[in-house]
Amino acid sequence: MSRLGRVTNRAADLLFLPPLDRLWRRRLRGNVLCLLYHRVDEPGRVPFLDRFGVPPIPPGELAAELGYLQRRGARFLTYADLRAGRYPSANEFAVIVSFDDGLRCNYEEGLEVLEGLGVPAVFFQSSGMLAGGGLVWEHALYWYGAHPALAPRLAELAQQRLALPADLAGAALIARLRDATPVARVRELLAELAERWGTAGELAAAADRLYPREAHLRRARDAGHELGSHGHHHVPRCNISAAEFEQELVRSSAVLGRVLGEAPQAFSYPFNSHLLGDAQICGRHYLQVATVDAALVTTATPALALPRFTWPGPHPNPLRRRRWLCTGTLAWPGR
Repeated sequence: MSRLGRVTNRAADLLFLPPLDRLWRRRLRGNVLCLLYHRVDEPGRVPFLDRFGVPPIPPGELAAELGYLQRRGARFLTYADLRAGRYPSANEFAVIVSFDDGLRCNYEEGLEVLEGLGVPAVFFQSSGMLAGGGLVWEHALYWYGAHPALAPRLAELAQQRLALPADLAGAALIARLRDATPVARVRELLAELAERWGTAGELAAAADRLYPREAHLRRARDAGHELGSHGHHHVPRCNISAAEFEQELVRSSAVLGRVLGEAPQAFSYPFNSHLLGDAQICGRHYLQVATVDAALVTTATPALALPRFTWPGPHPNPLRRRRWLCTGTLAWPGR
């Protein structure tokens, strides 16, 4: 962003001074603001996720955000509420709090925040991210990428096996492997690294620390929260075939159905990656599909394309937080 753009963006924060709260609440009336968080944790606890993944929101910050909405009269819903036709009236606004991926901290630190406020939420769980197995391909990729000794080995192997440029390293290499390489090829690289360097045990130990146990999911369900599917292996749709994508849906539904006693009814796209026609594939297995397409949900919004707003990261000032919570975006209001 240019210097002028930064100044203009900071000036827009002034539109969210407390006296203007009524204006922004009026804009939300009759609508559902769906918020997406990924990791409720303190920075520094999982360095390889801090480096390559989505930044964590500390529990205190999450409590402040949800408390702000609660004090302004937000009606908190789940996707199950929408399936039952429970939308906000014309004089109120609603919020759905959702978490993607399904990391253990969301069921511990995050759940503690929710219970303290009495707020229901939706946990979209990648069924391959359960304690007792190894890291899923994406997190294993981050683990190797952040390892001082093995990161160069990952880069060398990627150059040899995928003919990637020799100067591609660090975050750029991880992004290339994660976002623009067939998942099957990435898994082959990771398997070869594990065999060469004997890291399977370390990856399994990291998974046990990072991922929830089945009891975590049941506890959240029993506390009144909704569990949805986020696929099984957390793979970008753009890097797998339609048949592989549907198998991800089927497998995740089966695993979560076994753990919870009933199959989930809502699904969210990993990485918000979806192609034309994917909603119809999802509709064969789920009643609702959540995207991250940044719009409010109304009674007219298709159930297989329910948009959310993703947390933009730490806020530089209190007005910026209010801006995000009132609009779901940090773009210029009205864009």
